[in-house]
Amino acid sequence: MWQQVYQGIASPGFELIAVAVDPGGPDEPRPFVEAAHATYPVLVDSTGKSSAALGFKVVPNGILVDAEGIVRYRRDGGFSNANAADLAAVERFARGGDPGQSPDPSPVAYQLGALERELITTKMELGRVLDSVGRREEAIAQWRDALHLDPENLTIRKAIWGVQFPERFHPVIDWDWQREQLPRERAAEIAAGICGPDGCPIPAAQGH
Repeated sequence: MWQQVYQGIASPGFELIAVAVDPGGPDEPRPFVEAAHATYPVLVDSTGKSSAALGFKVVPNGILVDAEGIVRYRRDGGFSNANAADLAAVERFARGGDPGQSPDPSPVAYQLGALERELITTKMELGRVLDSVGRREEAIAQWRDALHLDPENLTIRKAIWGVQFPERFHPVIDWDWQREQLPRERAAEIAAGICGPDGCPIPAAQGH
C-alpha cells in the first residue's frame, strides 16, 4: 500500500525510501518488493546497522527527515499507512507542512554502550556470512549471541525466526504467531538469566 501512497502524493520534494532489515540479504525481501511493484528505493540492511545507528528495536518504523537532515517525525513500531494518524503525518510532511508531534517512544529495560552495539553489528554480519555459505546453525548461534546482548531487539529476533520458521513469514506473515511466540521466548530467557546488559526487567504482575 505504500506504493499507492507514494503515487498519490506526487510531490516533487518528497522521496520515499524503504529499508528492509533482513540478515538473509536482498533475496529475502525481494518477493515482497516485486509484488508491491515498488518504484521507490528499497535498501537492505543485512547486519542491523540501521537499528544500531537509529536505536530502534522494533519494525515497522517511520522516520520523516527534512531537506536539512532534521528528523521531523518518528514512530518506532507499528508505523503503517493503515493508521490514519501515520498517513496524515506523511501527507502533511510531503506537502511541506508540519507532520505533528512524534509519539512517545516505548521505555526500554536497559541501555547499550558503544562497544555492545558494535559487537552486535559484528555478530549479525558474521551470521550473515556463515548463512551465505550454508553454515546455518553457526549463523543462528551468532545471531542468538547478538540477541542475548539486546534481547528486546525484535529486529534480531525476527531475523532468527525468519530462518527457523520460514513458513511463518512466507507467503504471508503470521502476526498472531509472533504475538504468542515473543512472550514465550522472553519468559524462558528471563528465567535463564538472559536479560540484557543492565539486568533483567521485572516481570509484570499478573492480574494487576
